[in-house]
Amino acid sequence: MYYFLLVVFIIVALLIIVSVLLQRSKGDVGSAFGGMGQGVFGPEGIDTILTKITYWLGMLLMLTALLMAILHPSKRGSLIKDENKRSAPVEQPKPAGQKDSNSSPSKP
Repeated sequence: MYYFLLVVFIIVALLIIVSVLLQRSKGDVGSAFGGMGQGVFGPEGIDTILTKITYWLGMLLMLTALLMAILHPSKRGSLIKDENKRSAPVEQPKPAGQKDSNSSPSKP
C-alpha cells in the first residue's frame, strides 16, 4: 500500500508541475509591486480550469503525503515511548592491574 501511494505521490507531483507551467501568467513583474498588470484577476477571472486542476492536485498531494506518513512500513510505535526504553550504556569492568584514567591519584 505504501509503495502504491508513493507512485501516486510522484505522479501527482509531476502533474502539478505540468499544470502550473501550462497556466498563463496573470501579470508582469510590475503587478507584484503594486502595479495593475492585466487587471486584478486577469481577463477571464480567477478560476480557470487549470487553476482548479492545480488546487485539486495540491489537495491530493497533501493527502497522499499524510497517508504515506501514517502508513510508512518502518514506523512502529512512538518515538517518545522508545526513548524511555533505552538504557544507559553499561561500562565494562577493568582488569585488576589497570588503573582507571578518570580517578584521582591516591595520596601517599
